[in-house]
Amino acid sequence: MQPLILLLLVLGGLASAATIEPQWHDTITRAWPGPDLWANPAEDWTTKAGRIENTFSGGNRNLVLLTAELTPASAPFTVRCRADQVSTISPLQGFTGIQVGLSAPSGDFREAAIFGSGLSAGVRCDGSLFIGSTVGSGAKIAFPLRLITLELRGEPLAGDLFKLSLNATDPSARLLSNVSTEVHASWLAGLVAFTVSSKLPPAIDSAKSRPSTTPAISQDRGGDFRMAFDHLLVTGDKAAHHPERSFGPILWVTQTPSNDGSLRLLVQAAAFARSEKPDVFLILDGKPSSSVALDATTRSAKFTLRRLDLTLPHTYEVTLDGGSFTGSIHPLPKARPVTLAALACNNFGGFPHNELVANVAAHKPDVIAFLGDQVNELSGGYSYVVDQRPNERTLLCYLRKFAMHGWTWREILRDTPSITLPADHDVFHDKLWGCGGKLAGVSKGYSASAQDSGGYKMAPEFINTVHATQTGNLPTPIDPTIADNLISVFFTQWQYGPLDMAILADHQFKSAPRELLPDGKINNGWPANPDYYASPPPDRPRAELLGTRQEAFLTRWAAKTDPATPIRLVLSRAAFAAVQTQPSAAQADTGASALHLLEPGNYPPDDQPKPDFSSNAWPQTKRQRAIDLMKQAGALHVTGDQDLGSSGQYGLSSYRDGPWWIATPPISSLCTRRWMPAVKGTTPRAGAPRETGDFNDGFGNKITVAAVANPVELEHAPTNFLNHPVGYSILSCDPASGRVTLANWPYWASPAKPAPNNSPYPGWPITIDPKSGARY
Repeated sequence: MQPLILLLLVLGGLASAATIEPQWHDTITRAWPGPDLWANPAEDWTTKAGRIENTFSGGNRNLVLLTAELTPASAPFTVRCRADQVSTISPLQGFTGIQVGLSAPSGDFREAAIFGSGLSAGVRCDGSLFIGSTVGSGAKIAFPLRLITLELRGEPLAGDLFKLSLNATDPSARLLSNVSTEVHASWLAGLVAFTVSSKLPPAIDSAKSRPSTTPAISQDRGGDFRMAFDHLLVTGDKAAHHPERSFGPILWVTQTPSNDGSLRLLVQAAAFARSEKPDVFLILDGKPSSSVALDATTRSAKFTLRRLDLTLPHTYEVTLDGGSFTGSIHPLPKARPVTLAALACNNFGGFPHNELVANVAAHKPDVIAFLGDQVNELSGGYSYVVDQRPNERTLLCYLRKFAMHGWTWREILRDTPSITLPADHDVFHDKLWGCGGKLAGVSKGYSASAQDSGGYKMAPEFINTVHATQTGNLPTPIDPTIADNLISVFFTQWQYGPLDMAILADHQFKSAPRELLPDGKINNGWPANPDYYASPPPDRPRAELLGTRQEAFLTRWAAKTDPATPIRLVLSRAAFAAVQTQPSAAQADTGASALHLLEPGNYPPDDQPKPDFSSNAWPQTKRQRAIDLMKQAGALHVTGDQDLGSSGQYGLSSYRDGPWWIATPPISSLCTRRWMPAVKGTTPRAGAPRETGDFNDGFGNKITVAAVANPVELEHAPTNFLNHPVGYSILSCDPASGRVTLANWPYWASPAKPAPNNSPYPGWPITIDPKSGARY
């Protein structure tokens, strides 16, 4: 009896093959296709009548199956889908069908889901079937395609080859056409996607081993070729099931516990339909606590709990629509140093940043601050959708790109308090002067001309969604009065352990320079008038930087000190200085992306400080006011958003009489922004490089530069962004001495690594006393 059971088990094991059929709500119309699938891009897909439908046409619109992959095993597999054409115009080019072997350089499935490329198979718009570059010679299928089942089968052959067969059948299972070919096995391992594309895939030689890089299908919008998919299936011994890779319905949770016993949790969910408004439930320390309805616009939910004993650890669980997300609340730090990590400027390279996340985690930060550009307009590909009118597609576009931020950091954020501040790119701007909530003039389009006019290019609903999803875990705004056009505000104070933090929106109230300085001929924040480079641009004393409301907040905050929170920080998106040089002839920021990288120790011949109006160096009067208030508070300025890591001391009436700043390096950036003035700084520290010391920036402001992570030739691959001074900031705050140690670290470095990758950038660490301004 026992051998028979064993035999049956063995035979059962041999016969068992992974079968993955992604599920979604078949009675709900919404953009999110369910936790098993990732839609590229989210704004071009919807579930409808039990199917998932492509709603806007373009190249490489696809549904990537997250929870399954084809392994390297030499074993059979089947991938199947049913496609139904929903567009009415006969396509001129493109295809619909299946992509297999989606992979990416990092080997991480998240990168493959968004940027991966592989082998395509399906129906071309001329009706012929194809696999890779093999086009079938059989019958062509007539358009429009109606409920066509496409089944791709793979069988291993001798050596490194597979035989692939693609069959197309109608609803009665009648064979319409088929094609078969032999491909190299290296093309098959990876994720699977179900695709409709107005563009054909690039030609490949699938009979040969897959090269290190594979050309991607164009993502250009346009055409009118759209499909609805259902009956999705991946099965076979080559298939592997990965349920742990599902994403949603809860994407991630952020937290801010405070010294006053309050706790705020912000739950970011997937893109439910606005009409659903499901309840989100919180379980604290194993006991049901409260529930709130998911916000229909932001797809987020905020919990605020008060009078908690935060000297003790707590656990939480959040549930939504059958999904669960758990995390921990650590006791408030008391009588010990606190570590704060700061990051900013994530464009579209390096996702999902596994090395960076591990390196930041190695410092065991008590707090993480994201200080702008968590989102870039080009994050995740597929361009972006702009509209100053309320538009659901703009929200879905943003939420997909912001989900990449959460997908990167959610494991560390589930247990670590955090701050997230939006900057210009987060609201789909290249540069931003918020003008107190004004709407930008978009009559001539959404380019630099619109943003130079001042105000927001996007709809207030969009701006408020960005604010809510990024800052919703922060304490209530100090002055919650909404800005113009019903745009929300978020400047506030957060006390955590020995830290007393003033959190600013330093672009929301800032005046636009173009109308105030018409002779400057401002374009994209840079003057076209050469006189503005020969001498500092004029000040406009009535122009705003922080605005009267934030100045009033800083005035009160500076005057009210608490011995329990001796370390005072001001956090905002950008420094109050223009730490940037370019060749003397340069009169536009666009040149920063094309500057030649120099060997370490070399300098350009004629770089000079430049007046970049998107920095907080202008208007000078209000810049001085902000710095004076920080000095009165004895605060350190922690900032990002400038694509250049730096530390230094602001000057007011003289050099070194103002507060210190640290600007974090970018997470990923192709911008070669630098500080390499041809004229050496005065009074540098002994042995310090020539770019340090006392300077006037491009607006004539006094600054003392202590350290800069300038772009130089490095030896880190991939060179598209690691050959730039990317990284993160670490602040070690000691309440006993009142001192703070500042360090800007390379992306690839951490204290857990062996030398030479266990040190910050040259020039750091720097230890200071924020109150006195002394350096040790």
